[in-house]
Amino acid sequence: MGAAMKTALKSLADRTNEWFSSLVMIAWGATLALPGDLLSQPGFVAFRRFGMTEASWAALFAFVGAARIVALYINGRWPRSPHIRMVGALFGAVSWVQASVLLYEAAGINNTPVTTGCAVYALLAAFELFSINRAAFDARYHVS
Repeated sequence: MGAAMKTALKSLADRTNEWFSSLVMIAWGATLALPGDLLSQPGFVAFRRFGMTEASWAALFAFVGAARIVALYINGRWPRSPHIRMVGALFGAVSWVQASVLLYEAAGINNTPVTTGCAVYALLAAFELFSINRAAFDARYHVS
């Protein structure tokens, strides 16, 4: 097995939550980049308040998700990588709380039941808080 693959697998084992959330961010970006206007759907009515286009949301999520993947891969080789992981996890926590709240608000606006997405994104946010704490520990004690 190549050295790059071993590094990636070790990082995945140690940072599974961060890898998963990063991949979900990339998936959000890819989904929003698909043809069609997803944000015009009733379940996303609250997202339109921010004045960002679907392409802007897609680029933001894809970029941050990809940046986090890079930071996770280089973790331990560069002293600042835990700090980048903290920033990425903070963005993730804010993003997932926001997604959860906006989906909840959309249910109220549309007078429809709350979707499972509210709970799933709230849990992603909670795990991001754990990831912030873990990255802070790594930064403090230089754990690779």
